[in-house]
Amino acid sequence: MTAITAQQLVKQAMQLHQRGELEQARALYAKVLELVPKHPDGLHLYGLASHQLGDYKTAITYISRAIELVPDQPVLRNNLGDALRQAGDFEEALIQLNTALDLRPGYAGAHQNLGSVYASMGDHDAALKHARKSVLLDVNRPEAWFNLGLILLDHVLLAESADAFRRALMLRPFYPVAATSLLYVLNLLPDADPAMIEQETCEVATSLFGTVQTVPVSSHDNEKIHVGYVSGDFRAHAVNYFFEPVLAFHDQTRFEIYCYSDVGHPDQTSQRLQQAASHWRDISTWEDDQFVEKVRSDKIDILVDLAGYTKHNRLGVFARKPASCQISWLGFPNTTGLDTMDYRIVDQYTAATNEAGSGSEELLRLAHGFACFRPPVHAPPVQPAPVIKNGFITLGCLHKLEKLNEDVIALWARILKENPDTRLMLARDQLDDWQQRRLHISFLQAGIGADRLVMVNFSGSKQSFFDLFAKIDILLDVFPWSGHTLACCALWMGVPVVTLYGDRHAGRMVASVLKLMELDELVAEDAESYCKIVKDLSEDQDRLSRYRAGLRDRFETSPLRDEKGFTKSLESEYRRILNF
Repeated sequence: MTAITAQQLVKQAMQLHQRGELEQARALYAKVLELVPKHPDGLHLYGLASHQLGDYKTAITYISRAIELVPDQPVLRNNLGDALRQAGDFEEALIQLNTALDLRPGYAGAHQNLGSVYASMGDHDAALKHARKSVLLDVNRPEAWFNLGLILLDHVLLAESADAFRRALMLRPFYPVAATSLLYVLNLLPDADPAMIEQETCEVATSLFGTVQTVPVSSHDNEKIHVGYVSGDFRAHAVNYFFEPVLAFHDQTRFEIYCYSDVGHPDQTSQRLQQAASHWRDISTWEDDQFVEKVRSDKIDILVDLAGYTKHNRLGVFARKPASCQISWLGFPNTTGLDTMDYRIVDQYTAATNEAGSGSEELLRLAHGFACFRPPVHAPPVQPAPVIKNGFITLGCLHKLEKLNEDVIALWARILKENPDTRLMLARDQLDDWQQRRLHISFLQAGIGADRLVMVNFSGSKQSFFDLFAKIDILLDVFPWSGHTLACCALWMGVPVVTLYGDRHAGRMVASVLKLMELDELVAEDAESYCKIVKDLSEDQDRLSRYRAGLRDRFETSPLRDEKGFTKSLESEYRRILNF
């Protein structure tokens, strides 16, 4: 009788598990194990639910106990291998996953997880081999296509990566992490048409949120304008270089500021932001329904999204329109594709006034740039241009590696050929040995040998990121998605930045910064002028030294550092929108 009761509980728990009600399912699996402590399915599924809840240590313990009872089950070995990977035990994960393949040759799930393990270990060639094998074995497995897309992104095979994410979404239209990844990659594609990106973004948004029911919005007779800012990055994160000054200078006599923080592990930055906000809401454990109701009870007039399609976004809440006015700003440099998002903040440089609006939002152009910048207090003093000591020019790149597409590498290789005494320093926390080899090969194919490149793996370094600017004479910007935060940091450290004026907001953000600093001479209209600007700078050491000595002061006196003025202009737009 006990065994039958346990099996009935397992069936009930599995129904909850399949609906995604993991805590409830795990509680029932625990009751199974109270009745039958050595129940193989109970042990395995309790461990699996723990894994899916992020409790990898518990997952490993319980799935291992199940394997002791049924050692010849490949599914158990596969799930244990993935839990071990998540826990960082890659060697043991490989043992379990290879055992799963021994037990079931052609097991697509095991190949998928092996791809993830090898990617975590930095063996990206093996990772790609197993990821491709997984989709060949099971072409209808959305997780396998998603995993392949991530690994192709590591290889900077951008078009293939986008196609893999599309396949995942075809198989599972509501797949938020795949949607976010696809829209990220679309903005990296060098040859993508901006209108195509906007159209596909709108299609993805419709697929994700088309069935979401909007909630009736009531008008609020607030004495002050209630503004809510939503972000999963209210922590040590680049977005706060631009958000924190606005939070600090909001007019508390006219505005009531609410910060909705989706940060699971707050840090000192979180505490600093919390102190500056009128109201702080920790939404990290909230479902969308609870969040929507809180926005309504807080009587929010304007709800501002700072994430877009980045990690920890809450666009599902914006899709339900809990506030009468909703605005997209900072986190994502393109449309959200949501009909319920009213405005997207840009400026006259990233979206000229004679250009038509794009995407689903109305463009809200700020007169003095789409953002201001507050440099961190730990930024060191400006150092002399390194050419003075080295005797040669060092060009610099600190961008994410996926931004170094084949067009960028081809243009930089041309610059290195035309300036034979220059070096190019590539620094990033992603620059493991495999990535260094990949980039050496890419530049060699473009005619540039390893002796012209300096590779710096910044992972785990105690050196300040800002110290790297002391080793760079000129920062080279990337395209089509320009490096906005990096450019601001470089210019603050006295390093001139050369950018290519793009055909969309994402490709014009650095141009906006330079134009606001009256440095139009560093903005190139095409590849020819980009190369010429770099060459002219490289041949004029006095000019480089003048930039080095004067850029921080120029930055400080530009609209980019007018935190109070920028916030006032933003508030003026808020009042205009609401007729307040």
